[in-house]
Amino acid sequence: MARIVCGGALDRSNSSYWNGTIPWVTAKDICDARINDSLEKITEFGLKESASNLLPVGSILVPVSMTLENVVINDVLVAINKDLKAIIVESPDFDSHYIQQFLLSKANNLEVGFKEEMKNGHATEILADIEIPLLPLEEQRRIALILDKADAICKKRRATLNLADDFLHSVFLDVFGDPVTNRKEWPIPPITAQERYLQIHNKIVSIREKLANELTQSNFLFDSLVASVFTSSEAA
Repeated sequence: MARIVCGGALDRSNSSYWNGTIPWVTAKDICDARINDSLEKITEFGLKESASNLLPVGSILVPVSMTLENVVINDVLVAINKDLKAIIVESPDFDSHYIQQFLLSKANNLEVGFKEEMKNGHATEILADIEIPLLPLEEQRRIALILDKADAICKKRRATLNLADDFLHSVFLDVFGDPVTNRKEWPIPPITAQERYLQIHNKIVSIREKLANELTQSNFLFDSLVASVFTSSEAA
């Protein structure tokens, strides 16, 4: 069905390994569902010396120290360091995005000991022992597409909540200035400024609470959807 590939290591003191054109993916690059680039690049010579290989597009990358909560797919050819494992899907009967979503669905259900084993160097064995339900290929793709869209909605609401937090801070600075430097030279905030700030503050807090509640509901619905989808597929 698939094979699991380990990452490599490179000597940072050897300049001939670095600043090439090959993306060198590490755990620091794992911040979204897709990998299109990396913070560091290596040379062809560095690749040969790293004990790593170029991974085909569509490989599933798992950071061994971060458990299954961070599972991504590469959209470009990459090499990985020793802190990552790659699952290369070789069977035409499985869709990479389906496997990615299945692994993500298991993240919240892992026992603590399971997570500790991932961190203690047993990632290859653990990944190899996970049983993935074999559904018709079109059904796999349909499930992956639905979960991708639902996850995107959760991420947008999370980003909106972060923007609301940033906006509240910006409003405070706009009205009162930096309280540390007090560049507006206010001995005490004028009453009118206090009232203005309180009005804006209360409004933003209300909006933030609404967004936070919507995000909580979205996360709950997403988790319920994932559980329902994969519980049904495992039972089948």
